Amino acid sequence: TIARGEERNKPVSRIVDEINSLYEQGINEVVLTGVHIGGYGGDNNPGLSGLIKSILAETTIPRLRLGSLEPWDIQEDFFELFSNSRFMPHLHLPLQSGCDAVLRRMARRCLTSEYNALLRTLRACVEVFNVSTDIIVGFPGESEDEWQQSLAFIEKCGFSHVHIFPYSARHGTRAAMLPGQVESSVKKQRTRQLSSLVSRIRSELMTGFNGHAFPVLFENHTNNSADGKLEYLGYTPNYLKVKIISDREFSLSNQIHPVKMTGYDEESQLMR
Repeated sequence: TIARGEERNKPVSRIVDEINSLYEQGINEVVLTGVHIGGYGGDNNPGLSGLIKSILAETTIPRLRLGSLEPWDIQEDFFELFSNSRFMPHLHLPLQSGCDAVLRRMARRCLTSEYNALLRTLRACVEVFNVSTDIIVGFPGESEDEWQQSLAFIEKCGFSHVHIFPYSARHGTRAAMLPGQVESSVKKQRTRQLSSLVSRIRSELMTGFNGHAFPVLFENHTNNSADGKLEYLGYTPNYLKVKIISDREFSLSNQIHPVKMTGYDEESQLMR
């Protein structure tokens, strides 16, 4: 609160007007983001689900996404929103650790069983629902057994992407005064372990999408391919990054086209 000030909520009508204006300018996708988007509401504004319902009802923009959302901010009426194909089936849900004992020391408000139940519900709504997350490596007191528990749970979740943060003590915080500070060498080793695991999970997940057809929103072309054609990058609704090669006479910039996935390039981490 001291650094960021009190939470402020932009009125629904203003958000709707801004999105309609962006669509008139040719924008085909918007992302709702903020410091704490799950806390949206109050001041005569509905909660986050109400905001999304208003956007889907009062705009025609093809794609609506959310930024990072805390798991405990998701309410029962949120899941039904994904029945609208304009609401993209991807969420970034920070987990921070896959071990309940570590989560309790972090004072997180969501344990692994609750998080897993949330993933199951989301994937029941949309079969290809995609989830990414954040993980803190080497939180104070994290034992080797707790670390292995965390790795096992992360593997079970099947994340497409994990932002990995080795714990760094900040002066004056409660965590910095906890016993069992993990040595830097151990954090580096665990970071490498997690990075290797995430690469394998992502490869298996992406390979599983081979043969699937998705509408892809293409950005500008990146460069020329070896045969003089153009390479375009774009995103599926569930936030898979896709590369295709197109003839020069066909511009795909800022257009949505169906694309059948034929493979995954591990080096570039792109579907094609």
